Amino acid sequence: MAVNHGAPEDKTRHIGDLGNIIADSTGTATIKIKDTTIELEGDNSIIGRAVVVHAGEDDLGKGGHSDSLTTGHAGGRLACGVIGHM
Repeated sequence: MAVNHGAPEDKTRHIGDLGNIIADSTGTATIKIKDTTIELEGDNSIIGRAVVVHAGEDDLGKGGHSDSLTTGHAGGRLACGVIGHM
């Protein structure tokens, strides 16, 4: 199902649209995410999926730029990884 990029609280969004992370002056960011869409098991499982950190602020699909509805106009990718069990 093709959907537009959005904010974590939007009813229709990509499963992985989890909002912005703010880092402090040392570059350290601590996050706690509570979400009603993502799961650890089932059709919406995030296990085995990618996580990407972008260079800029995510406009949450509301910025009106040509890439707002696909990537949130968040700029280049800084880091990525795969979510797994520990």
